[in-house]
Amino acid sequence: MTRLDHGRRATVVLLVLAALVLVPSVAAATFTSRQAVAVTVGTDRMETPTDVTGSYRCALPFFTEGVDVEVDTFTDAGPAGATYDYRLTGPGVDVTVTSTQRSVSMTSGGVPNDLSATHWTLTITSRLGSWTGTPSTHKITCPALRPRSGVL
Repeated sequence: MTRLDHGRRATVVLLVLAALVLVPSVAAATFTSRQAVAVTVGTDRMETPTDVTGSYRCALPFFTEGVDVEVDTFTDAGPAGATYDYRLTGPGVDVTVTSTQRSVSMTSGGVPNDLSATHWTLTITSRLGSWTGTPSTHKITCPALRPRSGVL
């Protein structure tokens, strides 16, 4: 190897070293001012439906009894996009309706009349994905052998 080859190689090595030292300093950036960033992190939850408005009617068709329920509306302070499970339970009856609407009509159908007061329960539960809220519960009592209407 000649002196000229050694000189060229030394020059290439020096150029590579200079590039490795100088290029990162050219690309380096510094921040000249600081600013606080306000980040708020929280959680959400499903709310219990409130301010439920509607009515019910205790029915006595022939030798049976039952209840018809009409939910007009309610307030849901939870996240948007919820669906609602409406559940009407009573003696031997369990009726469930799922809807995205805040209104529904339900009927228990006829159950044999036992000649005593009948107790019904309406629950409204909000649901979004796997989240489920606490149910809003409404008790309805139908007197023995008499029709009755009322508000929820």
